[in-house]
Amino acid sequence: MNKRCLSLLIVACSYSAASQADIYITPMVGYGMGGSLDSDSDESFDIDRNVNYNLAIETNVDKGRLGLLYSEQQSSIDKLDVDTTLRYLHFQSAVYYPVDNWNSYLGLGLGGTQIDIQGADTEYKFSLGVYGGVEYKITKYFALQGQLRYMGTLVDSESLTLCDSSASGSNCKVAFSGNWMNQLQANVGFTISF
Repeated sequence: MNKRCLSLLIVACSYSAASQADIYITPMVGYGMGGSLDSDSDESFDIDRNVNYNLAIETNVDKGRLGLLYSEQQSSIDKLDVDTTLRYLHFQSAVYYPVDNWNSYLGLGLGGTQIDIQGADTEYKFSLGVYGGVEYKITKYFALQGQLRYMGTLVDSESLTLCDSSASGSNCKVAFSGNWMNQLQANVGFTISF
């Protein structure tokens, strides 16, 4: 009997705590830019600027939020006519500074990047992000978002082998410039909470 009561009490307390937790779902669309590659013949190639899509799912923690971010940008590499897709999955946390219906925030994210370039092996790399923005609450459960985000992916000069169809001979090695692939995003979206 005592075990049943204790089990029932634990379930009731868990349900009560879960029903009080705020969950935030934030879809965003934005513009991503950055990322360079160099060839072994000293040519430089950039990942074209293009639209990116983000989805964040977060919950309240102290004076901020904690959650997951998924971001995807489909683009191409200039001069090579090669499609590329960058996918980020980050565990993120932000501190919020509320003033009336406005929230400003500053956050950090850690996770991984999937680099999928046509004609090359898909690569998985460590990445981090720094972001900040503003949120305007229209209702208790709906807000508009504006955000700037830096995404850095740890790469090395041996990361990628890609052959350019216009390259003469068999010498067609292309690698990321530097140790970090840097990208900036400018995003807008909305947040639904429940």
